[in-house]
Amino acid sequence: MSDHTATMPMHAAADRRMKGLALLVAAAAGASVPLWTGNVPFVLILASQAVIAAIVALSLDLLMGSTGLLSFGHAAWYGFGAYLTGLAAKMLTPEMLLLLPLTVAVTILLSAIIGFVLVRQIGKTFAILTLALGQIMFALVFVMSGITGGEDGLQGIPVPTALGFQIAKPAVWYWLLYGILLASLAGAFHIRRSPLGKSWLAIRENTERARFIGLDTGTLKLLSYVVSASLAALAGGLFALFNGAASPDMLNWFESGKVLMYVVLGGVGTIIGPVIGAAVFTVTEHYVSSVTNSWLIYFGGFFVLIVIVAPGGLFGAGASLWARITTARRGASA
Repeated sequence: MSDHTATMPMHAAADRRMKGLALLVAAAAGASVPLWTGNVPFVLILASQAVIAAIVALSLDLLMGSTGLLSFGHAAWYGFGAYLTGLAAKMLTPEMLLLLPLTVAVTILLSAIIGFVLVRQIGKTFAILTLALGQIMFALVFVMSGITGGEDGLQGIPVPTALGFQIAKPAVWYWLLYGILLASLAGAFHIRRSPLGKSWLAIRENTERARFIGLDTGTLKLLSYVVSASLAALAGGLFALFNGAASPDMLNWFESGKVLMYVVLGGVGTIIGPVIGAAVFTVTEHYVSSVTNSWLIYFGGFFVLIVIVAPGGLFGAGASLWARITTARRGASA
């Protein structure tokens, strides 16, 4: 065995340690946000909104990035979770530990029924049907205006509690949301490495071949859809409790487009990428829109540039840069 071959496992182990350290530093930096934004509460609120957006983006990536199912109406489940949680908080209890599991349980049941029909469609048909689903739910908000508040949205959602203690402080809210995001990321990485995740990837790469090797592609797609919808509804529930209100705009096609942009901007199928994309989009949207009403033009140009220059998204560009730095370091140490 040559010296070069012998050093390859050492380099691989060093790379894994560096990546692990980078993830820990990034996680710690995210958790420290309330510590340096104490005098600027609005920044902490904006960061909390970015975390909620990141959870929604991750939910779509579990569907689109894992099984290759493109959804144009993913905000339907985001808005559904917000309205369901808000109504339950007003009519039943403000206890978050009951509200959120209830929202997820109802979403699992409903998405399984709807998904049973949707996932049997392929390509553009599936995407168009998800868009139709989103617009149906959007219309229902106005049809049931006596319950949902119609155009005014659902207002007056009570301050949520956890084990009887009210959750009102921005710092507490941020750490709660950030903890849920980290738990969701850990679950997504675990699924990606599991046989289930590998089956989803096989479907994404070639559905016919996956079926030929014995995979029940219909059931696996349905499971992906249900998991994705449930996580999106959880994010919607958190949004409603955090803001004390839910708006019909959460169900609109424009919101679905934004979620899709989160994923593409960050990097489809990368898990971490959509989280980065959601954070960048949310923060940029706020600051650019405060300067000009034509912020969509500028952001659209930036989005097109990213798609052309870095097809793998921001995460893909970062990974490529990291690979070049690592290769150069290896060459220098050889």
